[in-house]
Amino acid sequence: MIFYDIEKIIRERGIDNKYRLTGAVADRARQLSEQKGRRLTDDAAREKYISLALEEIASGKVVFLKTGLARENHPETD
Repeated sequence: MIFYDIEKIIRERGIDNKYRLTGAVADRARQLSEQKGRRLTDDAAREKYISLALEEIASGKVVFLKTGLARENHPETD
């Protein structure tokens, strides 16, 4: 199991509270699980959609807007 510093993620990503982060992770995990044909890597640490979603948010790969709508971070749109 991978442990993440939730307070650090909240600070670095500008999320206003841990409950919003929880909702964002749940939404992203749901998106990942609903993608047709998606396969997870063989890495055991990334077996769970929740872990992958939290990793994506922590790294800044996925950003959640305050409306709750997700958008992927693309250099040409930032």
